[in-house]
Amino acid sequence: MNRLFSYFISILILSSCGTKVREINYSVPPKNTKELIARVNAKNNYPEWLSLKGKVNFVKDNQDITLNINIKNRKDSVIWVSFKAPFGIELFRVQLTPDSIYFINRTNKRWFIKPASHIKEFLKVDISFKEVQEMITANPRIITKKLKFENTDDQFLLSSDFFTYVISDFYRIKYAKLREDKHFLEYTFDSFQAENNFPTKFSLKVKAEESFEATLTYSKVVFNKPQKLAFKIPSNYVEVE
Repeated sequence: MNRLFSYFISILILSSCGTKVREINYSVPPKNTKELIARVNAKNNYPEWLSLKGKVNFVKDNQDITLNINIKNRKDSVIWVSFKAPFGIELFRVQLTPDSIYFINRTNKRWFIKPASHIKEFLKVDISFKEVQEMITANPRIITKKLKFENTDDQFLLSSDFFTYVISDFYRIKYAKLREDKHFLEYTFDSFQAENNFPTKFSLKVKAEESFEATLTYSKVVFNKPQKLAFKIPSNYVEVE
């Protein structure tokens, strides 16, 4: 899936470059791909802090598991995630930074701290910290303009041989599929809140060397409230090499 994720890498490059801000007249529908992409990217909102609580359902190798999940995200800095069993017992704790990945497995009292490049081994997808953060904050960017533009009554469609994007009439990405050969990455944002246009449901499906599906449903969303990010490793836990 090198071609797919090379586009994600380009996101990091483009987002670090200075851009000239232009005022957009949202009362007039976009006429082409360029205008639509500009509106989608302009609607992206990166809060300094984001807290998400809810449930996550994993499907992999005919296994179907549902856990409670708590995500705390600080822009460009850290992603903290706790997975708990239905009765509130923590099973795993993960912390991602641009440089490292931290992991505690409370079921077998094991832990490790590894370089950020280990995210690929942990998630089984070739993806960076920046890309994970864009998914969590529901702010993926469309960076290629070589897409066919279609306008329906209540949504827009951008497509090519490798990409498909479905965009709402309030210019948020609802669905995307990135393809390469027989591999693909597919994600859906759903159940947008009226007050902030943030989706309370996120689904991800990956078909690659190792395939899986994950659906996150949030019951509580909090913006821009600083969070405590505890990551203490108990002294009796064993480090995994």
